[in-house]
Parts: sequence; C-alpha cells; structure tokens
Amino acid sequence: MWRRRLAVLGITTMMLAAMMALSGMALAQGDVCVSIKGDTKVDKGESTCYSDATSKAVAVNGSDAEALFGSHATAINGSDATAIFDTRATAINNSIAEAVFSGSRATAINNSVALANVGGGGGRNEPPAP
Repeated sequence: MWRRRLAVLGITTMMLAAMMALSGMALAQGDVCVSIKGDTKVDKGESTCYSDATSKAVAVNGSDAEALFGSHATAINGSDATAIFDTRATAINNSIAEAVFSGSRATAINNSVALANVGGGGGRNEPPAP
C-alpha cells in the first residue's frame, strides 16, 4: 500500500515538473489561458479556459480547460481537460481528460483519453479508437 502511494507521488511530481516546463515554454510563445476562481488572469493566443468562483483552469498551446465546483483542469499542447465537482483533470499532448464527481482524477498523456468519475483514482489512459 505504501509502495503504491510513493509511486503515485513520484509520478505526480514528474507530471507537475513537466507541466511547469511546458507552461514556461508556452508563456514565451504567447499561447496561454489562466482562469482562477472565475477570473481570467491571462488570455493570450488560441487556448481557452473557464473556471467558476471555486476552481482553477489552465490551457496552453491550442488547448481548452474547464473547471467547475472546486476543481482543477490543466490542458497542454492541443488537449482538452474538464473537471467538475471537486476533481482534477490533466491532459497533455493531443489528449482528452474528463473527471467528474467527488475526488476523481483523470490524467491523459500523448494522444490518449482518460475518464474518471465518482472517486475514480486515475482514469483510463488509452489511445483513442481509430
């Protein structure tokens, strides 16, 4: 059980580092959207984002992110992330991540789709069907 938690922590740390590096590159290129608690802080380029008064959304490099009801959504490099009802969704490199309901987390990387709901702990990370 502890091994699994440490593995998840390590993977999460690596993903956050990658997202920060990619976000820094996007800022230099000028395509970024950041919405925090319903207020769009940055909106440059084609990326879009939306958050309500309780959430945060970040979209970079032609991506879309939406977060509602205490959630966080991050989309990078042509991806879509949607997080609703106390969830987290992260999509990177032409991927789609959707997390819905109470503590769910969805992460999709490299042309993948991840779906998580009702407390799901990671969603599925699968390439889309041809």
